[in-house]
Amino acid sequence: MINKVINFGVYLIVFILPLYLIRFKIAWVPFNILEGLIIILFVLWLVTGRAYSSKYIFYPIFLIFLGVTIATLFSEDISISAGIFKSWFISPLLFFIVLINVVKNKKQIKNILLALFCSGLGVCLIALFYWLTNKLTYDGRLQAFYLSPNYLAMYLSPILILSLYLYFVFDKKIIKLLLFIAHCLLFIILYLTFSYGAWLGVLAALIFILFAFYKFKPVVLNKKIVIVFVLLILVGLISQIPSQKFQGLLDLSYPSLESRLVIWQSAWEITKDHSLIGIGPGMFQKYYLAYQVQLGPYLEWATPQPHSLFLAFWLQAGLLGLVGLIWLLIIFFKGLFYKKLDKEVLIINIFLGATMVYILAHGLVDTTYWKNDLALIFWLIIALGYKGSRFSY
Repeated sequence: MINKVINFGVYLIVFILPLYLIRFKIAWVPFNILEGLIIILFVLWLVTGRAYSSKYIFYPIFLIFLGVTIATLFSEDISISAGIFKSWFISPLLFFIVLINVVKNKKQIKNILLALFCSGLGVCLIALFYWLTNKLTYDGRLQAFYLSPNYLAMYLSPILILSLYLYFVFDKKIIKLLLFIAHCLLFIILYLTFSYGAWLGVLAALIFILFAFYKFKPVVLNKKIVIVFVLLILVGLISQIPSQKFQGLLDLSYPSLESRLVIWQSAWEITKDHSLIGIGPGMFQKYYLAYQVQLGPYLEWATPQPHSLFLAFWLQAGLLGLVGLIWLLIIFFKGLFYKKLDKEVLIINIFLGATMVYILAHGLVDTTYWKNDLALIFWLIIALGYKGSRFSY
């Protein structure tokens, strides 16, 4: 009975990822609904009394958490850094531990990805309401209830890629048609965010999928579906070419791009001065403003993250955290295809790999980890990729 409750808890947490925005306090310690449910789930799992562990993946994870811990302890504001450490590292780690112990078969992975897809679809419907009621940013971009359009895009994009796997799960044409309609809605909402980093990541992910299916040949791809999705991306990009934002990217004059270049320059200067232990989670804004006197006037002042996944890890988790991240990614990709796999597992692994490719590609220009829901998705992919090749069938 308790195992069923734990499985349901996993699916529920994946489904309600956006509810991290609902916060509360226990004594003086802030929490959110997502963290509360993860703690409850972890305690329930501990009751079962059986833990799985492996040195294969332990060392890079240990490096990441050691790096973040040291950076937090030496932070100029330990309360801010500790809060981020708790929410973006400890909670995802607890969920990761539950996943690698609970997930034992392909059906569970299918249910997890289905729950994530339903979560994304729910967010799309809410975002569509925002668009229909003209609740957009000052420059006409859709952000729904998130703090920025990029956050909305970074949540929906990995869901879009992962949920393509569902076409290989369901055989009925009516279900595939409904999936296609839902994916078209995902594409539309993604388009309305005008997040070019997301388009870059999704395109890189689709290229990875095509290459992997060509190399490993688990099944013959439906060429019509592939062509439609490629066309959706191309049409989305081409239709945005006349926009001021896109034209500004071409001549390097658009304020957003110029500001991004200044942010990267500032982040690199901070990194050079704090290359070993970093500055601590959540401290980039403070250091970014402090370095303004060296770099001249900023175009953008409110900048909580350096708009680079790898710079963010180096700055906020130190050199140990960055090395741990790179090591973990190498293990992840190597493990996806390290032996001959069951056809269904191979397909799952291809889409898990493609989603990580998205995170890394979009992470070149944005921070696709440093947020509650994005951190959970990252560790979810790592856990499923690790477990996917080790089932007993």
